[in-house]
Amino acid sequence: MKVSRHVAVLLLSAGLLLSGCWSPSDNRDDDSTGPTLPARTVVEGKWQDGPADPKQHKPYPYDIYTHCGIKWVKFGGRWWALDSVSLGAEQVKGEPRSQRGQWLAGYMTLIGPDSAVFDAAGMPTMHFVPTEDEPGGCA
Repeated sequence: MKVSRHVAVLLLSAGLLLSGCWSPSDNRDDDSTGPTLPARTVVEGKWQDGPADPKQHKPYPYDIYTHCGIKWVKFGGRWWALDSVSLGAEQVKGEPRSQRGQWLAGYMTLIGPDSAVFDAAGMPTMHFVPTEDEPGGCA
């Protein structure tokens, strides 16, 4: 009996030691999950459209006029067309925009020479590609 009691104490001790050293947060990479940018609102008279020469992987405050929908944007001195929309990890933390306005405040990020993404609170990520076409008026 002494052997089985000794083994039980050893296993119990090992279990307690291991459980005390682990927590659910140990499996998370806090730098890559969850929103990282604060929600923005449009400031009247202060249109945000990013720099003329954006750097890759740097999010810039950006406002989109949504009256005719979101099909085109001008960023970094050229026109971009909406290519796709994806759901995924939110990049912007905070309350979603008001549905009353015709402006959407968020962040535009140049991913590569032919790829940019727009993120805003409560919205899916919008992927844009450069285009030679210029947008027409509302239909």
